[in-house]
Amino acid sequence: MNFYEVARVLDAAADAMEQDPSLDPDGAVRLAIWGDSETLYPGDQEPGAESFDYAESAIECWVANKHGYDPGGGIDHLDRDDAIEAARAEAERYRSYG
Repeated sequence: MNFYEVARVLDAAADAMEQDPSLDPDGAVRLAIWGDSETLYPGDQEPGAESFDYAESAIECWVANKHGYDPGGGIDHLDRDDAIEAARAEAERYRSYG
């Protein structure tokens, strides 16, 4: 895993959500990786898939931990402010591993 790449994706997703209020967290991560918020998941082992999985999981788990529930429902429905805060915090955490 490339920790810096996951951090870049998380920061780019947070930037995208801040710039476009209509963008949900899932679409922001897709945009950060593949350049289009509607890109379908390409499948495991395909370019960008690992970064997508780690970025989505990081956001989902951070928000779930903040609100005291178990993760598992994806991130498209998450509150944008929570998702932005999560993406920024998790990007910093991933950068610290590099």
